[in-house]
Amino acid sequence: MSAARKKMKNNSDGNSSGGYVSVPEFYTGADVFLTGGTGFMGKVLIEKLLRSCPDVGRVFVLMRCKQGKTPETRVRDLTDNPLFETLKMKSPEALAKLVPIFGDCMQLRLGMSDEDLDQLQNVSVVFHLAASVRFNDPLKDAILTNVLSTREIFEICKGLPLLKAVVHVSTAYSNPEQINVEERLYPPKADWRKMLDCALQFDHQVLNILTDKVTNSAPNTYTFTKGLAEQICIDYQDQLPLVIFRPSVVVNTIDEPLVGWIDNLNGPSGMLLGAGTGIVRTDLLPIENRVNTIPADISIKALLLAAWQRGTKEQTLREDFLPVYNSAAEYEHSWQYKKMLDCGKANMTKLSFTRLLWVPGGSATTWRIKYYVMVLLTHILPALLVDALCVLTGKKPFLMKIQRKVFLAQASLRYFVYNQWLFETKRFRSLRDELQGGDITTFSWHLSEEKVDQFYFDCWLGVRRYLLNDPDDTLPKAIKKMNRLILIDRILKAAFALLVVYLVWRSSIFHSLETQLVRHSR
Repeated sequence: MSAARKKMKNNSDGNSSGGYVSVPEFYTGADVFLTGGTGFMGKVLIEKLLRSCPDVGRVFVLMRCKQGKTPETRVRDLTDNPLFETLKMKSPEALAKLVPIFGDCMQLRLGMSDEDLDQLQNVSVVFHLAASVRFNDPLKDAILTNVLSTREIFEICKGLPLLKAVVHVSTAYSNPEQINVEERLYPPKADWRKMLDCALQFDHQVLNILTDKVTNSAPNTYTFTKGLAEQICIDYQDQLPLVIFRPSVVVNTIDEPLVGWIDNLNGPSGMLLGAGTGIVRTDLLPIENRVNTIPADISIKALLLAAWQRGTKEQTLREDFLPVYNSAAEYEHSWQYKKMLDCGKANMTKLSFTRLLWVPGGSATTWRIKYYVMVLLTHILPALLVDALCVLTGKKPFLMKIQRKVFLAQASLRYFVYNQWLFETKRFRSLRDELQGGDITTFSWHLSEEKVDQFYFDCWLGVRRYLLNDPDDTLPKAIKKMNRLILIDRILKAAFALLVVYLVWRSSIFHSLETQLVRHSR
């Protein structure tokens, strides 16, 4: 029996009785190590773990070292967020369990010191969430962040004697060429070792030249390198108690600890913010298509359960056993773009933002020529006008820069909005079916059509509260501002229409006079 298999057998002895081990019991006294703890999903994971598993051991969080900031300051920065308010009220002492580990996912050994590595010797559960989610990252950076970090954390895990579960967080789009995505591994599109060697040896310029050739059918470097990282899991599956967890598009929280919480502009939240402020007025978008979204708190519950199940039931280490979970919504609960737009129009007035550039409006189209004309008329020309006014008044121009980012963001998402995927979720859904007793209340989830409809509203409200930091008591003022802008918008449109009619009428008069003059001259 190999050393890894012996270690796994010893770690599972406490569960050999066959009795049900609750989720909090599994995490009781267990030290946890996670990367990506300062990201969106990482924050939700930390909060849920500390709140729902109060007897968990230390929670080590890999963080980049920032000059002039102590470990205590970094933890305070992490938890200085509305997301942690419930935890602070109920169990403020739980935050003392957070232990920052300074490092860098783009370096060997994750940039960790020997002292920090020694602190991890009692770690039982590892969550690898760190990743670059930017679609336009240079290939070298994407490989170092998404591939190198995966290999390095697996090498570190091999030296952890109490290890019970390692959860690698991938993406449901790691194999985008597969329209029907099953909960299994797919053949590699490249050799991860060779790609990693290239990233370590060559500079950005060389790899940028090779990007289109080596990424093959992948739409961007993100999905390509996340697919490579899954292949690393295959090579370590007989050495570590691994799990691959594939979330789809992770959006606002739907239930806990706050309804609608969000802290980034990725995905639909960015679309809502851009449209709600009047900045984004058109997109090249098939509105009948759907995007598969999963609320952050549901995905994190399942993430904790995946580690729990791996550590209590699925103890075998062998080459043909590597659980894969597609953390995705059922098709009927995915978001349709048309419904998103309709929801935005419905909430435009009653959930107005305090910071508005203009009245939200516009439309989506699948006609490329119309799209570019609309971009010119509703994005570029207004941006040039606003920036010119800023220069004349001594202010810094800003809107053209924003519109450039909007255009590039829309282009990077086009592959995903024009394609639709169906995700098998049998294993993912089985996680909640295994729960018993109090775990059902704390860790299960349920989505219904009515709940998803309400979620559209909650997401809009979440963008207002947590991205724009607009308190609810500013709504009356924001609604008044919106109504004023609507009135001004209608007056300007009416004036423009009258001007067009006048010019046409005047042109017809001149044409008539010209015709008469020609006749008289003859």
